[in-house]
Amino acid sequence: MMEQKRKILLCGDVEGKFNSLFNRVSTIDKKSGPFDCLFCVGNFFGINNKEFDAYKRGDKKVPIATYILGPNCADHVKLYPEDDSMELCENVYCLGKRGVYTDSKGLRIAYVSGIASKESSDFEYSSKDVMELYNACVRGNASFRGVDVLLTSQWPTDAMRHDSKQINLAINKTSDLPSWLVVKLKPRYHISGLEGVYYERSPFRAPNLGDHDTTLNLVTRFLGLARVANSDKQKWLYALNLTPLDKMKIGELLQKTTDETECPFNFTELDQKIFNTKRKSVGFNQYFYDTNAPEENNDMKYRKKRQKVEFDQSKCWFCLASPSVEKHLIVTVANSTYLALAKGPVVEEHFLICPIEHYQNSLGQPEDVTQEMNQFKEALRKFYDRNGKVAVFFERNYKTSHMQLQAVPILKRATKELKEIFIEEAEGHGLKLEVLDSHNRLDQVLQPNVPYFTVELPDGTLLYTKIKGNFPLNFAREVLVGGPILNCPERSDWKDCILGKEDEKVLVQRLRTDFEPFDFTNEGA
Repeated sequence: MMEQKRKILLCGDVEGKFNSLFNRVSTIDKKSGPFDCLFCVGNFFGINNKEFDAYKRGDKKVPIATYILGPNCADHVKLYPEDDSMELCENVYCLGKRGVYTDSKGLRIAYVSGIASKESSDFEYSSKDVMELYNACVRGNASFRGVDVLLTSQWPTDAMRHDSKQINLAINKTSDLPSWLVVKLKPRYHISGLEGVYYERSPFRAPNLGDHDTTLNLVTRFLGLARVANSDKQKWLYALNLTPLDKMKIGELLQKTTDETECPFNFTELDQKIFNTKRKSVGFNQYFYDTNAPEENNDMKYRKKRQKVEFDQSKCWFCLASPSVEKHLIVTVANSTYLALAKGPVVEEHFLICPIEHYQNSLGQPEDVTQEMNQFKEALRKFYDRNGKVAVFFERNYKTSHMQLQAVPILKRATKELKEIFIEEAEGHGLKLEVLDSHNRLDQVLQPNVPYFTVELPDGTLLYTKIKGNFPLNFAREVLVGGPILNCPERSDWKDCILGKEDEKVLVQRLRTDFEPFDFTNEGA
């Protein structure tokens, strides 16, 4: 992992003391570097900025690539480029209003510039900006874990709450918006300035927020950095040596620290305060969202009866008799089950084994359906073996209406530590995958009416977990697309892998031909 590490420097408000900053950075870079870059939070410019002229002319050199946040007051706006150019001088760049800086090794740094306000301006950011920053972080990243660093000039409100240290600081410019971002993005480090003091908070873990929150329960460390060359000699420059979180093992990211505290931020209160979100807790760290819910009379709330949800089988994608089923994906049909290409497959030979009739899960289907599924499983094992591959089968009885057993082939050498990888990834989501003992049956440890997830490994090991609360819908795919197995992390979400209908037809026709020698549904096979 050493070659993946990134060495970066972070500093607080520069306020025009450019010589002090760059001289110190140059010294540290020669002594302890080389460092990849420097990030500045707070006010880069101050009342007197004459020292910067020498750097703009090229008389003096900025020692390493330096990235700064935008202005925090109206007077500084004129000191930033008016056009889209981000370069203030050689080796000094403005990051802009908000965004995600990702370096060549995958280190992700999210940032938002300015002072919080109801409306966004050249030196102010709003709730819309933080929401758009969050969306930029998760967009196209179905297995989003969190970010390595979050930069905000402002401190988050309540940063010192629950801290084990005895801290008594006068903090004036805090905002709820960075607090909300911390809980949503779960940065490993959050760096702020503007307050003129150095403060290193005890680490904490923000809670998981529900079904759509794929972040890990990472430790966050908040740092408030002092002003450059301050007379109190408080720390204003900080060095980090980080391996990007996407390159780290789950166990390393979840490692406990001795001085952890309770999370200082209450997400439910923040979300309601910032976005006027009505939110009902439904168990530990699980929520229903309604951003436009009208206020209800209390009497009416208790008189309302929840309508029973009626299942419309005609709209089931997987019932063979349904007009909604995509029949062009079907490879072959047996008496009670069928084999189909998975929609948005991880790899070309990613199949679904499904019952023809409507059963919600494997534990609720008749024995003859299960036996026929086992025949398909054995046929697929032989089919994959022709190319030196082995099968991973998994079922998710959670937010599905029709039973689907998914089959994904992997190389035999990728089975090394496969059980440990599944168990470790599950722990990263707060789940416990257990091994089914050889003397037990699945229906002895799970019930059909209880949500569950199972995965059968190539060596026959069956792992299972009862789902209580939240479960990442793409969990199995996220594990299989990882580097040690299939090494195609961009394919973790089926929606990002959908083929055109004509391409699906061509692929299925080829799969039918290739699978035919192994197809037990053929007479005389």
